[in-house]
Amino acid sequence: MKKLIVFIGLATATGLLVVGNQSCQKSKDDVLEANETMNLYDEALQGGNNGTINLATNLAFTQALPGLPTSEVINFKVGRSFFHTAWVMAPASTTAVDGLGPLFNTNSCNSCHIENGRGRTPFSQTESLNSIIIRVSDAGEDAHGGPKPNPDFGLQFRNKSTLNASPDGDVTVSYTEKKITYPDGSSASLREPSYHFTKLRGGAAFPQFYSPRIANQIAGAGLLDAISEETILSFADELDANADGISGRPNYVWDDELQQTRLGRFGWKANEPSVRQQAAGALSGDMGITSPIYPNPNLWGTALALYSKLPSGSDTPGEPELPEPLFSNLVFYVQGLSVPQRRAWTNPEVLRGKALFAQVSCNKCHKPQMPTGSFPQIPLLSNQVIHPYTDLLLHDMGPALADGRKDFLAEGNEWRTAPLWGIGLVNLVNNNSGMFLLHDGRARTIEEAILWHGGEAEKSKQSFMNLPKSDRDALIKFVNDL
Repeated sequence: MKKLIVFIGLATATGLLVVGNQSCQKSKDDVLEANETMNLYDEALQGGNNGTINLATNLAFTQALPGLPTSEVINFKVGRSFFHTAWVMAPASTTAVDGLGPLFNTNSCNSCHIENGRGRTPFSQTESLNSIIIRVSDAGEDAHGGPKPNPDFGLQFRNKSTLNASPDGDVTVSYTEKKITYPDGSSASLREPSYHFTKLRGGAAFPQFYSPRIANQIAGAGLLDAISEETILSFADELDANADGISGRPNYVWDDELQQTRLGRFGWKANEPSVRQQAAGALSGDMGITSPIYPNPNLWGTALALYSKLPSGSDTPGEPELPEPLFSNLVFYVQGLSVPQRRAWTNPEVLRGKALFAQVSCNKCHKPQMPTGSFPQIPLLSNQVIHPYTDLLLHDMGPALADGRKDFLAEGNEWRTAPLWGIGLVNLVNNNSGMFLLHDGRARTIEEAILWHGGEAEKSKQSFMNLPKSDRDALIKFVNDL
């Protein structure tokens, strides 16, 4: 087993800040009023009574659930240490965190999810991708209905490697500006990305399909894990029975640990069933670190032949590089993160934007309110009324955002509704000039993200564009308060 190294560090990681409001409990029937009216219960407490922290600094996404028992705070800190620590090539004197690669995209969770926030797009056309990964696949399906791995690259393109290996290749991105004109004559500029792949290892043919995926903020992931399947499925309307043009549908994916098909809820295409598998997949694909769920190196084709016998970071033969209980500590850290409280929910302009958000039907996919179910892993997450602004379902977003790559039931033009909670603090947390929204970070502002919407969201986008500028600004101000 790995030697236990815990960096106690920041006091703010203890989650000892006090939530702003503890309102009296009501029955779920009383509090879960129709989302269509935006008549919400304790809407400032986005993570519910147990999952909200009152903090609006660059550490707003790093806080533990306020009521976490002391023993669990210790587990949270252990998980945090592995989230922040940079993995190194094996063998190394730092035996707790060696085993990086041999192929990887980054060397730590925090280097992509900086302070648990979002990644960014490159600053220049010559800069390699640092917090965007490239999913790849070939035509067809694997044995469980998922994407078919490419024989040379598997399911992910790795643009970095350890000294004794060579990366899959290099990838850069350039942008073309695209002007959008509103009916009132004002305009905005969207940037359309183009990806360039070079130096492919051994002259391999590039996979048939690829899809850029930027690192998203992760605060509140445990609360999303705690939502019952029944609640998520209650939002689905695959055949558009109510004829509103919105037909969200679930993705069903393979759970590698349980060896069964389950509802997907994480990832840009709802292609992961749980925080636990999402974390294991990131360790394996992004950093080349083995875990109890994925105990074998993530190597394919010539890379498998060339690098499979390189030293690993396992302290015991056959043991994963991040074994139990340390892997579960990392999962617990992600699940135990609270959501920042809203800052200006009573501001008249924000309230006007809230009404406009519902008027143009944004709330039909970005569901403002729902309950969590029973979650024995972290009881504090159970039975909370939360405000994530997502339905965790797949929606057709139109050809402009389509990647053409199927992921289980998700088609190339379908994406999971992105949660909006915490979006107004993204710039503060990541100290970026842009917000880098949507699956590939192309949208630099909330306005740009709205203007990229199509498909099922086309009508809402057009309604937004037809609003007077003062109303558009109010709607954006409301979203920035989430």
